[in-house]
Amino acid sequence: MDRIKAAFVGCGGICNFHLSHLVQFDDVDYVGFMDIRPERAREKAAQVGGAPVFDTYCQMLDEAKPDVLYICVPPDQHGTIEFEAIKRKIHFLVEKPMALSMELATKIRDAVAKAGIITAVGFQDRYLDVIEKTREFLKGRQVGLVDGAWLGGIPGVYWWPTYATSGGQIVEQNIHLFDMLRYLFGEPERVYCAAARGIVQREGYDLHDYSSAVITFKNKVIATLFTGCYLGRNVPNKNGLHIRCADADIRYVLRQSVELDTGSYVEQHRKEIDQGVTEDRTFLDAVKTNNPSIIRSPYADACKSLALTLACNESIATGKEIVLD
Repeated sequence: MDRIKAAFVGCGGICNFHLSHLVQFDDVDYVGFMDIRPERAREKAAQVGGAPVFDTYCQMLDEAKPDVLYICVPPDQHGTIEFEAIKRKIHFLVEKPMALSMELATKIRDAVAKAGIITAVGFQDRYLDVIEKTREFLKGRQVGLVDGAWLGGIPGVYWWPTYATSGGQIVEQNIHLFDMLRYLFGEPERVYCAAARGIVQREGYDLHDYSSAVITFKNKVIATLFTGCYLGRNVPNKNGLHIRCADADIRYVLRQSVELDTGSYVEQHRKEIDQGVTEDRTFLDAVKTNNPSIIRSPYADACKSLALTLACNESIATGKEIVLD
């Protein structure tokens, strides 16, 4: 396969993110855009020099016959789109969170495996150059405690402030750091999460304003992640992870830098490569070469990060520690 035929369903902000990368490549043909707001689909089609715009995604999949489909829709809109792509054996990249229930995510995962198609989930941080340096530095080191945070305000999209449409901040946003913990430390064994509300006063809002999750991993690493959307300001250089090794400290600033401190020397590395470009290039190359092994977050693996964040919501609702499979 010399060229890739790409189509998009959902043409909002995260579509802009991926499209800004794809236009840097010279082997992509744009064969379709579809959005419930047709003007947004037309806007994206114009950005790539012209492409067909469709009223429905089934029509687009049947007529455009894309090699890959980018699924960039709100969290509560997943399901039918994925199954239609699977039925036609169209490879897809889907943004996180890929579902708001494990029942749906598991059905999609199993259908993907049966169809033998290539998938990727938008955990872009796995493609960060500073995370690769972190993984290399961690080799052979003992880790005890990890803490981290994703704190900020409320994003300006209509579906974000309710559990029914976003799944809450842990599932929709801080899932990136929960996934990063899995990428660095393996599989979790159990989680307990406490949360509260009362600071944010906004009509229609039903999320928890802040939470703290304590995760015990199978390798005995214990991580605490703070999540909050009650701040009325940005907190640059504050979000990320602090990893406490027996012989070193690692301080990762979210999508910016990492500091590797052994006590005798400190290495500081800033992000040099756009992780989104790497993520999208890797997905396209996996399809072109029929090599899914190069994808760092295929659907089946991403299901485990989704399960961890949904377990946090369950722990908040029940007040109990949740044991993970």
